[in-house]
Amino acid sequence: MKQRIYIAIDLKSFYASVECRERGLDPLDTNLLSQMKAGQTRPSALPLQPSLKSYGISGRGRLFEVKQRVKEANAGRQHDAPGHSLDGTSHFFSELQANPSLAIDFIIAPPRMAYYMEYSTRIYQVYLKYIAPEDIVVYSIDEVFMDVTDYLNTYKLSS
Repeated sequence: MKQRIYIAIDLKSFYASVECRERGLDPLDTNLLSQMKAGQTRPSALPLQPSLKSYGISGRGRLFEVKQRVKEANAGRQHDAPGHSLDGTSHFFSELQANPSLAIDFIIAPPRMAYYMEYSTRIYQVYLKYIAPEDIVVYSIDEVFMDVTDYLNTYKLSS
């Protein structure tokens, strides 16, 4: 029996990444979280960008936990800042790394589940340009498994 070759794709921080892209922001440099349910002050989970995770914030934290952790991180930044003073804010990871006098800030994006579904469909259409639908298993809105065994020769690739 021929050995099968599979690929698993999990789109990084999908909801928050979509929100960044739609705002013209770099998803890897922007502190953004996507609130899961409109109108909730305590959503059950918030998809976060990797930049926020670098401050010790859980990848699936609650809004009040994110606010508390950012407050704690900013207290540390203020203590370490020249003159023990913060003189502005930024939601860009690169700016925060370059300027210790800036306070950590973040963008809260309202949920747009229908839009995320449509975005996911557009991404799936890209997969279909290269892989037949019978070789793709959709696991979730941002995860797929692909059997690419029969495509390696076609695309002159190896595992």
